[in-house]
Amino acid sequence: MIIVLIVPFLRPWWWIFAPLFLSIELKTLYLWWIGWDHGYSGTKWVMLEIVPPKETLVPVKAMEDVFSTMWGPLFDGANFRELWCEGILGDCPNWMSFEITSIEGRLHFFARVARPHRTALESTLYSYYPDLEIKEVSDYVKGVPQSLPNQEWDMYGEEMVLKQPSPYPIKTFEKFFEPQGERISAEEKRIDPINSLLESMSKLGQGEQYWIQIIFSSTANVYNPEFRAQAKEIIGEITKRPVKKELSLWDEIAHVVRQIVLGPEKEGFGEDASYKWTELAREESGERELLMSPGEREIVTEIENKVKKPVFRTTIRGMYLSKRENWRAVHKTLLRAYMGHFYTENMNNLNYERDSRTKVHYLFRKRRIFLRARRMLRNAVLRFTPFFPDRKRGNAVLSSEELATLFHFPVKMTGMIMPTMETVEAKKSGPPPNLPTE
Repeated sequence: MIIVLIVPFLRPWWWIFAPLFLSIELKTLYLWWIGWDHGYSGTKWVMLEIVPPKETLVPVKAMEDVFSTMWGPLFDGANFRELWCEGILGDCPNWMSFEITSIEGRLHFFARVARPHRTALESTLYSYYPDLEIKEVSDYVKGVPQSLPNQEWDMYGEEMVLKQPSPYPIKTFEKFFEPQGERISAEEKRIDPINSLLESMSKLGQGEQYWIQIIFSSTANVYNPEFRAQAKEIIGEITKRPVKKELSLWDEIAHVVRQIVLGPEKEGFGEDASYKWTELAREESGERELLMSPGEREIVTEIENKVKKPVFRTTIRGMYLSKRENWRAVHKTLLRAYMGHFYTENMNNLNYERDSRTKVHYLFRKRRIFLRARRMLRNAVLRFTPFFPDRKRGNAVLSSEELATLFHFPVKMTGMIMPTMETVEAKKSGPPPNLPTE
């Protein structure tokens, strides 16, 4: 019936409404063009290889501060003029990546960063790790054919996401210590999971490569308001704290009507009702906090600890590439095994995103695997998110502490890693102050 009435009206006036509907799509197309074809295309990227020393006695906390320091340069929201005229991407405009690669068993640490952010990164790293070396190199992704998979090469890849809501943290480096007091040194007390990852990556043979990319961009309430709201909701459910809600106009009217009909005392909203209700809520909240189990207290503490730190929208990608005659399936899931170190039952864990990995079980398997592999390789080369142009799906919201847990320099190179990793052999120092200059 409604269609019968609307069609005669739209038939002579469609030309007025059509531009209104098309303008919505026109806005999307324009922002895409000026943002990616004009703004992003002019970004100059730098690939830096980081050569760590043989021993790193600096605590992992230093790496957390490196991520915290980079939060500021990476976070740069666009205003109206920058968004519409200069092509600054509105949603997380800047990103960078820390990467670990094994090229036929040779281990390398990399950082890929936009050229304007290079100075901030280098100065922060040198301030905590004065013995490491940073040098500009060509991108390692150019060392393999860009048409993988093909008749000569094959590949497998996975991208990791959080399996619980984002406010739940993973197991961080603070938990990887031997509880033996002062009987052993701090370096010996530390159990560093990254050593097991590097050991596994160092065992790759001829024709094999493994890439790990941790791509992150700063985020805040402006672009990720659901993160903190979700954290408050989870904490409220555990502690049973009353949630303050704003009353709508209808609620106010219903409140007045109940007062008139039932009276203020029966209705529960007398002069002292608000005070009494608040006191009752505080008592119930206090009783609930006393009744909370140690596990619930730990969850609340860890969530609050994560929320107060800088957070990043993070893509974690692991890719195994090999010539077909050298293919060893056991090396496909090195990153997945590494993520097992950070799993706790009552918190969170990182596992593969089913829709992104290069494995399919049903319907057109070969073709779908081929398309997923091509998409993943493209995203790895460009350091894009798993489901680009959708930049939110397939990511994990991680704090600076969690990122430092996943990526840091090992405390001490083990016997297996040493021959396969370039390290700084000697400490650097400046010239003596009394050195003659003439």
